[in-house]
Amino acid sequence: MELKRGRIQSFASKHGRKGEKLMRKYSHRERNRVLDYVHKFVNKLLEMYPLTLIAVEKLNKQKMFQDADDKLSKRISRTVWRSIHSLLKYKAPLYGSLVKELNPRLTSKSCPRCGRVSRKVGLSGVRGVVSPWTGNSTHP
Repeated sequence: MELKRGRIQSFASKHGRKGEKLMRKYSHRERNRVLDYVHKFVNKLLEMYPLTLIAVEKLNKQKMFQDADDKLSKRISRTVWRSIHSLLKYKAPLYGSLVKELNPRLTSKSCPRCGRVSRKVGLSGVRGVVSPWTGNSTHP
């Protein structure tokens, strides 16, 4: 998709209004494809897990941009977390589910079963951790 966008952008820079019109058309089409995929993803998620509590982190893109390099910044800018989150909030009650916003602080260090925070995760680069309290194994 990026290859096609690059070709259209180079065409737009050379052909003035005609290129701008083509660029607007392509951007609109790209945006519709992404939103269609998000709708299908949310519907599939809610069909697979009806009557559940879905926890979503409140992520701040602006803070992520500060710590990221160019390649990562480009990937972060293409994410659609907010639209997934808003659709989940809208559609979850229709399927009997609940959506809860979580503070992202310490979510990767806490045990999903008991909620206690482990100091081992993140400090030494350990990926999978076994909770010392419940024995629950967490793998990202």
